[in-house]
Amino acid sequence: MSGVVVVGLFESVEKAASAGDALRALPLPEERITCISSFPLPDGAVCRDTRPIRFPRFTLLGWFLGLFAGLALALATYLLYPLITGGKAIISVPPTLIVAYEVAMLGALIGTAAAGFREMGLLRFRTKTVHDPRIQDGRILVCATVATGDEERAAIGALSAAGGADVRAEEGTI
Repeated sequence: MSGVVVVGLFESVEKAASAGDALRALPLPEERITCISSFPLPDGAVCRDTRPIRFPRFTLLGWFLGLFAGLALALATYLLYPLITGGKAIISVPPTLIVAYEVAMLGALIGTAAAGFREMGLLRFRTKTVHDPRIQDGRILVCATVATGDEERAAIGALSAAGGADVRAEEGTI
Protein backbone atom coordinates (compact mmCIF):
# COMPACT_ATOMS: atom_id res chain seq x y z
CA MET A 1 0.00 0.00 0.00
CA SER A 2 1.42 3.36 -0.96
CA GLY A 3 0.85 6.17 1.45
CA VAL A 4 2.29 7.81 4.50
CA VAL A 5 2.62 7.07 8.18
CA VAL A 6 0.70 9.42 10.47
CA VAL A 7 2.32 9.66 13.91
CA GLY A 8 1.31 11.31 17.14
CA LEU A 9 3.25 11.63 20.39
CA PHE A 10 1.33 11.07 23.64
CA GLU A 11 2.20 11.73 27.28
CA SER A 12 0.13 8.95 28.89
CA VAL A 13 -1.19 5.49 28.14
CA GLU A 14 -4.80 6.70 28.50
CA LYS A 15 -4.38 9.36 25.80
CA ALA A 16 -2.57 6.89 23.54
CA ALA A 17 -5.36 4.33 24.08
CA SER A 18 -8.01 6.89 23.13
CA ALA A 19 -5.96 7.71 20.01
CA GLY A 20 -5.87 4.02 19.08
CA ASP A 21 -9.64 3.81 19.54
CA ALA A 22 -10.10 6.93 17.40
CA LEU A 23 -7.98 5.45 14.61
CA ARG A 24 -9.92 2.18 14.71
CA ALA A 25 -13.17 4.19 14.51
CA LEU A 26 -12.10 5.77 11.18
CA PRO A 27 -12.09 2.67 10.35
CA LEU A 28 -8.51 1.58 9.89
CA PRO A 29 -7.60 -2.11 9.96
CA GLU A 30 -5.82 -3.24 13.14
CA GLU A 31 -2.68 -4.29 11.23
CA ARG A 32 -2.12 -0.70 10.01
CA ILE A 33 -2.11 0.77 13.55
CA THR A 34 0.79 0.37 15.96
CA CYS A 35 2.46 2.07 18.89
CA ILE A 36 6.08 2.49 19.92
CA SER A 37 7.00 2.86 23.57
CA SER A 38 10.14 2.66 25.70
CA PHE A 39 8.30 0.58 28.30
CA PRO A 40 6.20 -2.57 27.78
CA LEU A 41 2.49 -2.09 27.22
CA PRO A 42 -0.06 -4.89 27.60
CA ASP A 43 -1.31 -6.17 24.27
CA GLY A 44 -4.49 -4.31 23.43
CA ALA A 45 -3.86 -1.38 25.78
CA VAL A 46 -3.18 0.93 22.84
CA CYS A 47 -3.04 -1.38 19.81
CA ARG A 48 -2.85 -5.08 19.04
CA ASP A 49 -0.04 -6.81 17.20
CA THR A 50 -1.82 -8.94 14.61
CA ARG A 51 1.33 -10.23 12.93
CA PRO A 52 1.84 -13.99 13.21
CA ILE A 53 4.67 -15.25 15.41
CA ARG A 54 7.27 -16.89 13.17
CA PHE A 55 9.94 -17.77 15.74
CA PRO A 56 9.08 -21.51 15.91
CA ARG A 57 9.14 -21.86 12.12
CA PHE A 58 12.56 -20.24 11.77
CA THR A 59 13.93 -22.26 14.68
CA LEU A 60 12.66 -25.54 13.24
CA LEU A 61 13.93 -24.66 9.77
CA GLY A 62 17.36 -23.88 11.23
CA TRP A 63 17.30 -27.12 13.23
CA PHE A 64 16.51 -29.27 10.19
CA LEU A 65 19.10 -27.51 8.04
CA GLY A 66 21.64 -28.01 10.82
CA LEU A 67 20.67 -31.68 11.16
CA PHE A 68 21.22 -32.32 7.46
CA ALA A 69 24.48 -30.36 7.53
CA GLY A 70 25.67 -32.39 10.55
CA LEU A 71 24.79 -35.68 8.87
CA ALA A 72 26.55 -34.56 5.69
CA LEU A 73 29.61 -33.52 7.69
CA ALA A 74 29.82 -36.82 9.55
CA LEU A 75 29.23 -38.93 6.45
CA ALA A 76 31.69 -36.90 4.37
CA THR A 77 34.29 -37.42 7.11
CA TYR A 78 33.73 -41.21 6.99
CA LEU A 79 34.06 -41.19 3.20
CA LEU A 80 37.16 -39.00 3.11
CA TYR A 81 38.92 -40.70 6.02
CA PRO A 82 37.68 -44.31 6.11
CA LEU A 83 38.47 -46.44 9.13
CA ILE A 84 39.29 -49.83 7.67
CA THR A 85 38.69 -52.70 10.08
CA GLY A 86 38.68 -56.29 8.91
CA GLY A 87 38.81 -55.16 5.28
CA LYS A 88 35.63 -53.04 5.53
CA ALA A 89 35.04 -49.37 6.29
CA ILE A 90 33.28 -48.82 9.61
CA ILE A 91 30.65 -46.12 10.02
CA SER A 92 29.99 -45.64 13.68
CA VAL A 93 26.45 -44.46 14.45
CA PRO A 94 26.84 -42.89 17.95
CA PRO A 95 29.50 -40.32 16.90
CA THR A 96 27.41 -39.52 13.82
CA LEU A 97 24.38 -38.82 16.01
CA ILE A 98 26.41 -36.61 18.33
CA VAL A 99 27.79 -34.52 15.46
CA ALA A 100 24.36 -34.30 13.81
CA TYR A 101 22.74 -33.21 17.11
CA GLU A 102 25.35 -30.54 17.84
CA VAL A 103 25.18 -29.02 14.36
CA ALA A 104 21.35 -29.18 14.50
CA MET A 105 21.43 -27.17 17.75
CA LEU A 106 23.78 -24.67 16.11
CA GLY A 107 21.32 -24.36 13.20
CA ALA A 108 18.44 -23.82 15.62
CA LEU A 109 20.42 -21.10 17.40
CA ILE A 110 21.23 -19.33 14.14
CA GLY A 111 17.60 -19.64 13.00
CA THR A 112 16.38 -18.15 16.28
CA ALA A 113 18.82 -15.25 16.04
CA ALA A 114 17.80 -14.57 12.43
CA ALA A 115 14.12 -14.66 13.39
CA GLY A 116 14.79 -12.27 16.26
CA PHE A 117 16.56 -9.79 13.99
CA ARG A 118 13.76 -10.07 11.45
CA GLU A 119 10.97 -9.60 13.99
CA MET A 120 12.70 -6.58 15.53
CA GLY A 121 13.06 -5.02 12.09
CA LEU A 122 16.86 -5.06 12.13
CA LEU A 123 17.08 -6.75 8.73
CA ARG A 124 15.38 -3.89 6.88
CA PHE A 125 17.60 -2.19 4.36
CA ARG A 126 17.01 1.08 2.53
CA THR A 127 13.71 1.85 4.25
CA LYS A 128 13.16 4.76 6.57
CA THR A 129 11.48 3.60 9.74
CA VAL A 130 9.41 5.94 11.84
CA HIS A 131 11.04 6.89 15.14
CA ASP A 132 11.08 9.82 17.55
CA PRO A 133 13.86 10.22 20.13
CA ARG A 134 11.35 11.56 22.68
CA ILE A 135 10.09 7.98 23.12
CA GLN A 136 13.02 7.38 25.48
CA ASP A 137 11.59 10.11 27.75
CA GLY A 138 8.54 7.95 28.46
CA ARG A 139 6.25 9.15 25.70
CA ILE A 140 4.23 6.86 23.43
CA LEU A 141 4.21 7.15 19.64
CA VAL A 142 0.96 6.02 17.99
CA CYS A 143 1.36 5.34 14.26
CA ALA A 144 -0.99 4.46 11.41
CA THR A 145 -0.23 3.69 7.78
CA VAL A 146 -2.77 5.58 5.68
CA ALA A 147 -3.37 6.57 2.09
CA THR A 148 -2.60 10.15 1.17
CA GLY A 149 -5.54 12.52 0.96
CA ASP A 150 -8.75 12.19 2.94
CA GLU A 151 -7.60 9.21 5.00
CA GLU A 152 -4.42 11.07 5.98
CA ARG A 153 -6.35 14.18 7.06
CA ALA A 154 -8.85 12.08 9.03
CA ALA A 155 -6.05 10.25 10.87
CA ILE A 156 -4.25 13.50 11.71
CA GLY A 157 -7.54 14.93 13.02
CA ALA A 158 -8.23 11.82 15.11
CA LEU A 159 -4.76 11.87 16.72
CA SER A 160 -4.97 15.61 17.37
CA ALA A 161 -8.44 15.30 18.93
CA ALA A 162 -7.15 12.54 21.24
CA GLY A 163 -4.56 14.93 22.68
CA GLY A 164 -1.51 14.12 20.59
CA ALA A 165 1.44 16.45 20.71
CA ASP A 166 3.37 16.88 17.46
CA VAL A 167 0.98 15.02 15.15
CA ARG A 168 2.47 14.74 11.65
CA ALA A 169 2.63 12.65 8.49
CA GLU A 170 5.95 11.07 7.51
CA GLU A 171 7.27 9.00 4.65
CA GLY A 172 8.51 5.59 5.75
CA THR A 173 7.37 2.34 7.27
CA ILE A 174 6.27 1.25 10.71
